[in-house]
Amino acid sequence: MLLSNDRVFGSLLGLCLADALGSTFEGMERKQLQRRFDCPSAAIEYAMQRDSLQYTDDGQMTLVLAEYLSENSNIDPTELMRAFVREYEPWRGYGRGARALLEAFRDDAEYEFMAEHLFPGGSLGNGAAMRVAPVGLRFVGDIEKIREQAKLSAWPTHRHELGIEGAQLIALATSFAVTEEQVHPAVLAEFLLPKCSTMVFQNRIRKLMHLKSLDEIEQFGNGIEAHESVVTALACFSLNPKDYRAAVAAAFWQGGDTDTIGAMTGALVGAHVGPAFSSSMPLERLEQGAAFVAHVRKLAERLT
Repeated sequence: MLLSNDRVFGSLLGLCLADALGSTFEGMERKQLQRRFDCPSAAIEYAMQRDSLQYTDDGQMTLVLAEYLSENSNIDPTELMRAFVREYEPWRGYGRGARALLEAFRDDAEYEFMAEHLFPGGSLGNGAAMRVAPVGLRFVGDIEKIREQAKLSAWPTHRHELGIEGAQLIALATSFAVTEEQVHPAVLAEFLLPKCSTMVFQNRIRKLMHLKSLDEIEQFGNGIEAHESVVTALACFSLNPKDYRAAVAAAFWQGGDTDTIGAMTGALVGAHVGPAFSSSMPLERLEQGAAFVAHVRKLAERLT
């Protein structure tokens, strides 16, 4: 399938912006957030007033993966890890496990052992899912290729089946967002359910199928584990597939890992609608402003 630059640009920009905005509330309990603000739109309006909006490790690793895929037709996990290490900026808020692995690889330490044993069975966090949207964009419409390459993109840091499957689901949903005009929770769930291999994700995708309102999103979690955040992002997107602001505001409204849930949501909506949402957003305060936006646009052209 031929993919327009706008869809890729919208997805990458949507991810980085939601990541930066969502970092405003990272770690806040859902009840604390909802006591502070009257509604989701009030929360996102507050975040948009910040003087400076910088993306976190979510945005940085996504852009590295997009650059990698713009130059390579298949992912070599070792070479991808090397690319992650080259761009590694610890101050962007990398989690403990990611820092340990990146620094072990950089320092020629026991990286492979740590990747397998730092967490029992490997990491089941959402770090692979947060950065995987470029896989769905690069191989849009090719389901098996997306599943294969999403796993390879996860492998440098995530070896647990839930961490890998979370990445596969977001990559597949990104492709779905591009190719399908009509999106709602039931149709997205029907598409993803046959691709799930773990019971944990099967059960959550079945619940997504019956989702009707914002108030029901809480059941999917807000944590750093893949199974506690991936379906949350799918829910926020599928309830508001054409409304970027409403979708990412719903993601922030869940509390917890707001930057990552927001990033995944923003990538999906951007892939669906392109960059039109950005006209009302504070792009001038995102990283280096116009220069950064131009960089992302050129990257989208290369990835396409």
